[in-house]
Amino acid sequence: MSTQYPQIPMLAEEVPLQMVYPYVDLPPRPSSLKMVRNAFEPMPINIRPKGSPRNTQYLGSVEWADSPNHTRFDSYYLNPRGAYWLLWIGYQDENTWNWKWTWNLYAYCKKKGIDEKTAATYLLMDAWASERDTNDLDKYFLIDEEGMLSIGEITEIARRVWWREL
Repeated sequence: MSTQYPQIPMLAEEVPLQMVYPYVDLPPRPSSLKMVRNAFEPMPINIRPKGSPRNTQYLGSVEWADSPNHTRFDSYYLNPRGAYWLLWIGYQDENTWNWKWTWNLYAYCKKKGIDEKTAATYLLMDAWASERDTNDLDKYFLIDEEGMLSIGEITEIARRVWWREL
């Protein structure tokens, strides 16, 4: 499967409706699902690909836009790799002269007994919660695009992560 690059909305009519969504049922969390975040725990060398990930499933994109000079646009991808599910963030790096597409491994978990939708849901939820607790990450401002996760599912994941702020 080729990588789907996100479509960044540039016009108001391109922005998906940001409305109140009813609560969405998420798959139950398997007791065996333990998220590991690459930033805090060493990653076994046999899990991380040497280059960019292959065979990714696009989950969706969200955006933080505090001001014109402070933005973050993350696109999320799920990648099966051996016995693991890997959650990646893809983004255009403004620190490179050509805004090179960059991949960061965000989180991973063991695959055994966990389907891709469940892995995508709880890896994203746990990674956001971890970044909320360690880096004071606030809730995103905008859902730019849905993928395997619908806008309603992304919204429900955010509700569970930032429930104190709502």
